[in-house]
Amino acid sequence: MNVIMLPGGVLRVPSVVDVEGVKVHGTRDLSPDSPDYHEWLPYAETEDQIWSGLDDADDAAIIARWEAAASA
Repeated sequence: MNVIMLPGGVLRVPSVVDVEGVKVHGTRDLSPDSPDYHEWLPYAETEDQIWSGLDDADDAAIIARWEAAASA
């Protein structure tokens, strides 16, 4: 689950909507004046913070797992 802090303090949070018995996963944006904004705020990270935690070693490990699964 990622909660992303967008410019202007808007939070992009995960959301699930039930449409005629089918669960649809997506996101919704919360402005600072939204009632549940402060509930999500402690989990928020900027896009830079999210991307800074990734590196080439992580990518290589993921690709190695995919290649091993594809060859099985």
